[in-house]
Amino acid sequence: MNYEMKRVVITGGSGPVGLALIRKLLKENKEVLLLQRETSDRAKYLPDDERICVQYCSLENLKYYRPEKLDKKYDVFFHLGWTNTKRDGRNDFQKQEDNISYSLEAVRVAQELGCHTFIGAGSQAEYGRCSEILTDETVCKPETAYGIIKHAACYATRSLCDKYGIRHIWPRILSAYGIYDNENSMLISNILRALKNQTLEFTKGEQIWDFIYLDDVANALYLMALYGVNHAIYPVASGAARPLKEYIDILCKKLKVMDSSKIKIIPYGQGQVMHLEADISKLKKDTGWLPKVSFEDGIEQVIQFYRKRIE
Repeated sequence: MNYEMKRVVITGGSGPVGLALIRKLLKENKEVLLLQRETSDRAKYLPDDERICVQYCSLENLKYYRPEKLDKKYDVFFHLGWTNTKRDGRNDFQKQEDNISYSLEAVRVAQELGCHTFIGAGSQAEYGRCSEILTDETVCKPETAYGIIKHAACYATRSLCDKYGIRHIWPRILSAYGIYDNENSMLISNILRALKNQTLEFTKGEQIWDFIYLDDVANALYLMALYGVNHAIYPVASGAARPLKEYIDILCKKLKVMDSSKIKIIPYGQGQVMHLEADISKLKKDTGWLPKVSFEDGIEQVIQFYRKRIE
């Protein structure tokens, strides 16, 4: 079934996934209502486009949001916003649990705006440490507060969507990377170190891993909105996992860092996931989506982006 999508609502639009999704939506000539925290330091990355309507409303203030002043109805609500995503807040239950109420308020707003579809932003953290290939049926054993609350938000928002008659879709996004990404991530932090002629830092890279380019994630979300099945959970990954060491070798070659004295080996973090691989066949079957950007091409685009920013 093909669902109509002329106008969409987004929370978390200035995050890496949100920015990529907005670029995709504008390319497809869609109108975007962005519910944005007024003090966001990432708002400067948003495209300057008349098809984007920004209304200042943080996740904390969603409960006060009333859309009476809007004379338009919207079709799809992408709830990408989440608070306390930095490392020091990810295992703090007091900080994380508020995200359930924020997510439920997002469903209420979606209903009041006339949306027929609600799409969340799940995470690999919902699975916990798992040695098997991840699917929508994989038993989730989240270990962090972030993963546990994300998992709870999936089913809480699904239940409320059912009450309102809204189609509910929950993508679980694996390791996405791209421009405007988190500068503390393994890939981006080392790109920035290399461009500043600093020592790179990696683990031994023994993990099996799956990186997916942000533009491919955005295209997956877009196609879910058009063709996704109600109640579907879709792992979003490239479907081509490989040893992390191979990604590291590609990155170092692209950065022209071949001297081992420029690379520092650091220990694995506590609770390190050693196998991250997903089956994307259901997403392909339901939506026709295919990842298009190889890691080799994607990381080259990212390196050039940050090189220009530094210059």
